Amino acid sequence: MIKELDYSIVPKRFGHCLNGNCKRADKCLRYQVTKFITEDTRYINVLSPQWKLTGKKCTEFLDDTPVKYAYGWNKMFGKLIHEQAVAVKNELLYSFGKNLFYRLKRHERPFTPQAQDFVRKVFQKHGIEEEPEYDFYQYEYKWMKD
Repeated sequence: MIKELDYSIVPKRFGHCLNGNCKRADKCLRYQVTKFITEDTRYINVLSPQWKLTGKKCTEFLDDTPVKYAYGWNKMFGKLIHEQAVAVKNELLYSFGKNLFYRLKRHERPFTPQAQDFVRKVFQKHGIEEEPEYDFYQYEYKWMKD
């Protein structure tokens, strides 16, 4: 259950749920954010109140537990020898693509937990035992499904 939330961080097109009778409402991000809608919020996206799931798991459920995202990779290569750093950078550049690679560097996009795991595996593949070091970490809500 979310105790505090700055509603301005909720994405504009995020789908809210108004079903407080749902057995998972106390852990569902879609329901929990509705408690923090501000007075100046004119419109919101809402799941249809007529939509019923009988005996099934809700396909729209989003866990309200914040996720640890990592930002930036400027610190990541500082402790590596040159050859390792070049090899890892090249593999990440190839895997993420040039656009995303540099957006991750400039803190414009975070490394998701899955991306952090991928980077860890790339380090291990190149014989690097240390954990990758990111510029900073931040806990955020996961606004979309995988």
